[in-house]
Amino acid sequence: MLTVYLFLIGAATAGVYAIGAGLGWMPATPVVAVACLGVASLFLVSAQFSARRGRLQPAAHPPPSIPHETPVGHDDHTLVDGICDIVFQADRDATLTFLNRAWKTVTALDARDCVGTSFFQYVHPDDQAQNRERFLQILQPGNDAIRFETRLICRDSRQCWVEVRLTRRLGRHGQINGATGVMTDINSRKRAEDALRARDRSLSTLLDHLPGMAFRGRNDRHWTMEFVSEGCFELTGYEAVDLLDQPSYVQLIHPDDRDYVWDYVQTQLAQQKAFHLRYRIRTREGQEKWVEERSGGVFAVDGALLAIEGFISDVSGQKRDEERIVGESLRDTLTGLKSPALLLDRLTAAIKDDAVTPRPFALLRLDIDNLKRVNERHGRATGDALLAQFGQRLGALSRAGVAVGRHGSDEFDILVHYDTALPDGQLPQLADLARLAGAAVGDDDTAAVVCTAAWLDVIAGLLEAPFEIDGVAISISVRIGIALSADPHSDARSMVRDAVQASCSPQCQRAGSAVRFAFASRRAQQSASRWRHAAGEFERAFSADGLSVRLLPNADGEAGAGVIEGSAFWHSPRMGNMPPAQMFLHAYQRGILDAVLARYVEVVCAQGLPSLRREQRLAIRLDGLPPTASLLVTAAGVLKSLPRDAARRVDLLLALPAVRPNAPRLRALQSLREAGVRIGFDVTGMARDEDAELSGWLLFTDFWRIDLDAADSASDSRLSRFGELAARRGIAIVAAAGSTTTAIAKE
Repeated sequence: MLTVYLFLIGAATAGVYAIGAGLGWMPATPVVAVACLGVASLFLVSAQFSARRGRLQPAAHPPPSIPHETPVGHDDHTLVDGICDIVFQADRDATLTFLNRAWKTVTALDARDCVGTSFFQYVHPDDQAQNRERFLQILQPGNDAIRFETRLICRDSRQCWVEVRLTRRLGRHGQINGATGVMTDINSRKRAEDALRARDRSLSTLLDHLPGMAFRGRNDRHWTMEFVSEGCFELTGYEAVDLLDQPSYVQLIHPDDRDYVWDYVQTQLAQQKAFHLRYRIRTREGQEKWVEERSGGVFAVDGALLAIEGFISDVSGQKRDEERIVGESLRDTLTGLKSPALLLDRLTAAIKDDAVTPRPFALLRLDIDNLKRVNERHGRATGDALLAQFGQRLGALSRAGVAVGRHGSDEFDILVHYDTALPDGQLPQLADLARLAGAAVGDDDTAAVVCTAAWLDVIAGLLEAPFEIDGVAISISVRIGIALSADPHSDARSMVRDAVQASCSPQCQRAGSAVRFAFASRRAQQSASRWRHAAGEFERAFSADGLSVRLLPNADGEAGAGVIEGSAFWHSPRMGNMPPAQMFLHAYQRGILDAVLARYVEVVCAQGLPSLRREQRLAIRLDGLPPTASLLVTAAGVLKSLPRDAARRVDLLLALPAVRPNAPRLRALQSLREAGVRIGFDVTGMARDEDAELSGWLLFTDFWRIDLDAADSASDSRLSRFGELAARRGIAIVAAAGSTTTAIAKE
């Protein structure tokens, strides 16, 4: 009040001076004006100071820290009635002493009628025990607040869910007089929860009746499951509890599929994409099943992976049907051989593989000559039976590296790699001999022609015996067109066309054979013609006693350290000199290779050893022959028959084997060394090819030979590399140039 009085006095002083000066009651001098205004300002400043002091002064009696029981006044009623939640008070007997207006809004009961009655009178019978327990707890010391949910019985007997928050009510002296609480209507939330539970029950029922297993799991190596539907039992034989929170599911996946499943899922998850995959599982009973999984990751807003959810179903039956359909589409129904589509696919793959890692092959198109006549004479059923038996005989040739298929009514295809063993197991050695023979005369097609001819002999052997059908013996002949992988082809289809055209061109036929054949390319035809003439001449006139020896003298032509290379060849009256590699190949095909090799070593030693000078050695060239264990044993037998001193002056110059070092060949080499024979390999081709890998056989040798004329394209760094490696291993290098050889001493 002091502030008001001071303010009014100051304002009145200023007003009196203003009125008096205006009406002339007071002199309007500066001194009077300043005095009046100064007095007014003094009162106003005093009023402001008094007001500020009043605001800063603390209350004389602070409110107590513990609420005391006070009667609810009119202002309190207005404030509490404005709250939408039920506010109530009750004494220690749970008798209601206060209810706000929200009580009627929620329960439709008049608050005035309910005050003075027990709170439990309005609680659902099923919840009364819980409510009494909670009320007794709040009356105990140490329980400041309690929160729980309960149901109230409303006016129309309907139920109303409320959330109750109770706090104890203290008297003036700190004693517990009862409880004060708030009840919040949660009917809407309860209805939503009930609807959600009902939906979950419906979803669970739906998932349990689906033919498969819904799941939620972790992205770990064990595929730990956090939820699985009841369908897991029918799928895996395990109950849901057996798969939850245990590293069990990974044990169900087939061991061969586990890495594939992990890698594929991780790839898809990294891109946050759903995934669809098939793999095999093993059930509790050990049964193998194909399953299909459609799943996806559950990601947080920040992209973190929370879980994997999906569905797994059994597709074993579908997989069997697919395999059956694929098998029917990829197999000829009459013969069981590969279909044209499958064989074309294999041919395409072979062309691509050969472009990356050379592995030459040939495509043979077989066309049965007299099938039409068989059908006309014996009926179509007999013709089909003939085709089935013919396909069965050809099918016996199928193996790794050989694919047999039926292309049309009487047409069959055979895709064969040259390095694939014949049924008698002889082709690998034949292929090596043919490769060396072709290299000796500079004909790249020799190996292809010789190996293909070997397969033609096998096919001819299959047709020697007639086909027995319903007591009728039927003999057939076939025409074969041959397309080689070395021929110019744009793709697999063009290679097939070339083979078809060759099967219709003028044919070559061996005496007494039911097979006629022709090569597709002109170059292969010429190579085949030369080979047939050479084979005929060898069979007609070859004699091991007619071998001629050629010696390549030392470079300096004087006595001293040096190497003389010795080889033998056969001179044909019609075809001239036949290189050793070709001679060995023809001898192999006639079955006299061991005898020819023994005679070869004998004549070279007989003529070469006497011509040696002091400190010279004789290197017998066998680089036209693959050094198999049996051939090395044959050579060792001849050399061991020589005098000891003579054998110690002999070297064997071998071709590098195409296979890795193996025990039988290493033992044969050791046997030669024990007889005093040195072993060397010709590394000219390896020195010329920058990309060639060093053979492991080079470490099991006494010297290396390099033909400098043939290796003139080799880089200095490549030759230096060979020299350094030889020096580290203590291996000598023999360099050949023109008509001389020079021994390079070990460093």
